[in-house]
Amino acid sequence: MQSSPRITRLGLAALKGTRHVDLDQIDVDAHGPVGDRQFCLVDPATNRVLRSVENPSLTRLVVRVSGDLMSVALPDGQVVEASTRDRDGGEQVSDYWGRGARLTLQDCSLTSIFAEVAGREVTLARADRGDVIYYDAVSLVTTGALARLAAAVEADGYAVPSALDARFRATATLELDVDPAPGTRLRLGTATVEVTQALERCAVVDIDPATGRRDDRLLPHLVSGDGRLLFGVGAVVVRSGRVSVQS
Repeated sequence: MQSSPRITRLGLAALKGTRHVDLDQIDVDAHGPVGDRQFCLVDPATNRVLRSVENPSLTRLVVRVSGDLMSVALPDGQVVEASTRDRDGGEQVSDYWGRGARLTLQDCSLTSIFAEVAGREVTLARADRGDVIYYDAVSLVTTGALARLAAAVEADGYAVPSALDARFRATATLELDVDPAPGTRLRLGTATVEVTQALERCAVVDIDPATGRRDDRLLPHLVSGDGRLLFGVGAVVVRSGRVSVQS
């Protein structure tokens, strides 16, 4: 079965762990959204890619990349930018959730800013496409699931976080009442994706992107019948193309 749901939101994070940025359109290929998790930060002491759940303060940064130029919007509204380039002999494999991520260390003056916000020494690295993405190349959430989650949060006496869908850092939000089943093919703009599995969630969804603080509102509402914390679905790209938000 194939359908063409309306797309209400698109986003990606050029630097893993930083704010998921809303975009009007994205290009997707076999590796997923072009530019998504293009860069990451590495702890040089452990040779491990920084995990978002352990470094929530990074969500306060908005990172954009154009060519070899990287810009960072700081929490105070200041925007700084600098060029980044591959370090000579900087190729290495680092640990990412128990698997090897192929990286190239970068020379960039913005590294000191990332280290200050993270509260530790870090090294900026460019990642091979898809190597620092935990699940599938594309992640999807639906407006129906978001509405039900909001109602559950309100029923427990909590205020619903603003931009609720942004908490899940999905590639796209689709105007559908229920999540499409595994094996479903969806036309998104000129691209086609195939749904693979429900996505398990962690404490990242309880991090307020504006403050980097956890508010513990959402995760308890995601428990499924088998005890897993599920929300949204993953997908693989079966036809590359351009995807746009539809008004």
